[in-house]
Amino acid sequence: MGSIDMLRCSTLFWDDCTCYHTEHMTAMRFDDVLDEIGGFGRYQKWVFFLTLGPNLLAGFIMLNPVFLLGIPEHRCAIPNCENDTFEVQSPTHQESIDEYIPLSNTKGLKYDRCNILLPSGNISMTTEGALLPNDSLREACSKWVYDLSVFTDTFASEHNLVCDKEIQVANAEMIFYGGMLVGSLASGIFADVYGRKPVMYVSLVIMVISNIGLAWVHAYWLFVIVEFILGASVIATFMPGYIISLELTSSSKRAWPGVISDFPYVLGLILMAVVAYIVREWFKLQLYTSLPGLLFLSYWWLIPESPRWLLTKGRVAEAKVIIEKAARWNKTVLPKQFFKSKCMDDMDTDKTASFLQLFSSKKMCKTTVIVFVNWTIVAMTYFGLALNSDNLAGNLYLNFGLSAAVEIPAYFLVIYLVDRIGRRWLFTGSMLVGGLACASTVLAIEYEPGGGDAIVVALAMLGKLFITAAYSTAHIHSAELFPTVIRNAGMGGASLFASLGTMVAPYIVTEGEQLGGIWGEAFPLVVFGALAFLTGILSLALPETLGKNLPETVEDGERFGRTGAFNLVRSLRLHKSGDYERIGDHSYQASIKEDSEHELLVSQDNSFKS
Repeated sequence: MGSIDMLRCSTLFWDDCTCYHTEHMTAMRFDDVLDEIGGFGRYQKWVFFLTLGPNLLAGFIMLNPVFLLGIPEHRCAIPNCENDTFEVQSPTHQESIDEYIPLSNTKGLKYDRCNILLPSGNISMTTEGALLPNDSLREACSKWVYDLSVFTDTFASEHNLVCDKEIQVANAEMIFYGGMLVGSLASGIFADVYGRKPVMYVSLVIMVISNIGLAWVHAYWLFVIVEFILGASVIATFMPGYIISLELTSSSKRAWPGVISDFPYVLGLILMAVVAYIVREWFKLQLYTSLPGLLFLSYWWLIPESPRWLLTKGRVAEAKVIIEKAARWNKTVLPKQFFKSKCMDDMDTDKTASFLQLFSSKKMCKTTVIVFVNWTIVAMTYFGLALNSDNLAGNLYLNFGLSAAVEIPAYFLVIYLVDRIGRRWLFTGSMLVGGLACASTVLAIEYEPGGGDAIVVALAMLGKLFITAAYSTAHIHSAELFPTVIRNAGMGGASLFASLGTMVAPYIVTEGEQLGGIWGEAFPLVVFGALAFLTGILSLALPETLGKNLPETVEDGERFGRTGAFNLVRSLRLHKSGDYERIGDHSYQASIKEDSEHELLVSQDNSFKS
């Protein structure tokens, strides 16, 4: 799922802790300790299971604007007709509608949504008390009636966020995703300073309170403020919790947890569609999907702090308690000498890298720019297609549920193909097929105007499937392209651009809704499809990374992708410096570290997107 993995990218490369026994000075990585007690034993599985809870809530929250801010079909209300409804009540009511509501110039819409015909001459009255104009003038209306067949009410219909106010819907969605951006950046900083557990729990409390409180908000300005807080807190809850589970699991056991962690999010999306179909009132929908969050307030007493983080802060005694508890749960014995050690960072060279080094050479600059473009478009398209469910013909709830369900085969597609055909071809192929499927909807509308709705929906779902696969592959490919010393900076920058793309998506969807009719249905799909297709072609300029050693330095990144050059130059450099013997065990540990990172990428990003 796009939202979860957009965050996850910044958690992929936390430095491992290398411990040195004071008695024998034998180097030992923290992963060795985890392997000794069970890399993914009962205790780690229990903690991992607990951290899946926020993923389920994320499914309720991340795309709920589709239902909270959905705009029902509407037209202007007939003047002085208090019992006017969108549904035609009688032949006389139909006559009043025809007299006062102008026909729409938009193909696929019968009536104008935003204007009314007002009398300019003599006035007569119908038996229902409505005015009958003799000569009419068109004027923007200030009161509307809404179709109640899809929504009983939404926040948008309650506040008449239609016509010239419809942009406020996109603004609210943009602010929510802007909160996600701020939350992901802030939580990463605070989790490093204050610990994963406190940041996760404080964010969880804020998320639960703001999520429940949103149901009672009835002012637009307050609604967007709470949405911003909610967007920030849902991300800040997920990220530290995911890191705790990640840092408790040895690198050799991270594959399946990474895969499984996306499925609660998809389940949350599907359950959201089911609950929304049953309830159809935005207040009840928001309340019912937010109350389960109260169950997770017990997490302070259930989820431990990351022992890896505790060791980096010198809090060895606290880390020892957690590791010993894990050993008991896993029915293993932890040798006491493991904690007669000093824990330190084994990647000191990473700390000297800067974000600007991403643009330090022509080759790195090209790679960085293409990766950032890829993430912007794939995130924009992924979230845009989900938000566009309301704009497709047919049943909104079925469309939304299908849009969520197609993510499941997308994950398995990535798992099966990413190590067979390579990252570049999988990303490129997914973007090309997904983009072509979305853009082709215009052909179905043009040549099958009477029966093309099912084709449009099918093409949109096919596009969503492959865009999800591309999003997942982008995490793997991008992280392997950036050298070790600037990988965090590169992935953080990519996540930033993905967030910016997500913030733009609502405006493209809203433009389609404002157009209305069959061309309004096609507009977002054509825009997203064309951008995805062009991005797929652009990504061919990136090198393949499958089966290749990850670049470590900026110089390695500059040479990366040249046939045979990377390994040859690296070997010559080591040989020339005479460092083979001198680097000894450290080189071996760095190799293990590199392999662990590669495994982690494939596992989580197989699970995923980004």
